[in-house]
Amino acid sequence: MRHLLRLSLLGLLAGGTLAGCASTPGPQASFDGGPRSIVLHHPASGETVSVTYRRADGYDPQALDRIATLFRDRRTGETVPVDPTLVELLADLRDRCGAGPDTPVHITSGYRSPLTNVTLARSNPNVAENSYHLRGQAADISIPGVPPRRLADEAAALQRGGYALYPHTGHVHVDTGPVRTWSPKGGDPRILEARATPAKAASGKAVAAKASPAPRTQVAAAEPAPPKRPPAKAASTPAKGNDADLARVRMVLASLKEQPEPAAKKKP
Repeated sequence: MRHLLRLSLLGLLAGGTLAGCASTPGPQASFDGGPRSIVLHHPASGETVSVTYRRADGYDPQALDRIATLFRDRRTGETVPVDPTLVELLADLRDRCGAGPDTPVHITSGYRSPLTNVTLARSNPNVAENSYHLRGQAADISIPGVPPRRLADEAAALQRGGYALYPHTGHVHVDTGPVRTWSPKGGDPRILEARATPAKAASGKAVAAKASPAPRTQVAAAEPAPPKRPPAKAASTPAKGNDADLARVRMVLASLKEQPEPAAKKKP
């Protein structure tokens, strides 16, 4: 009787939590009712929680409380209950990636208070206004020894909520909201160049080459050819009519020589 009552209360709690979401969550995990453990680690603080969060008679409230404490908002210290299906998702991802049960799942970001979320959204275009981090239904994670791409691929295969790979930080966002994904905004410029289309990448190279000094031969090849000019006539070739003009000048000079010089005036 106590067992049934406890399961009913957990069902009501989960139903109330999901009812507060903006959208209906995606497919959830199928529970076998057996015990299950997880190790969570917060890299910035060095905190680690190793708990058996689910036992034969249901979820362990004390274990979930310890998980909520590790998930707390690191700026305000606030905590909220963490969605148990999110914990199940993290454990499933760990198993699907081939990591052992003692391998810690690194939580780089768990719960965010409204104040923290607004503050982050001002400087980070990837922070959603209605983030599932506000509800204890999201986590930014990584698993030592597991490539981020592999982790994102497994989240995509599970189809149990939202997921996105952030290559410039090496973490994967997962949540228990609707099944969806997105491309991070901004981030490391090298990531943006890698995702650029070939046409844009080519144009970028052209701009870079234009801005940087280049050998003279390369610049000359890129410059437009000068306009064609008519060939200059040789200096030795006289223009038409020049012979007649020269003859007239000689005749004038000769006549001037033949004229007598004027007599010098006598002084009074």
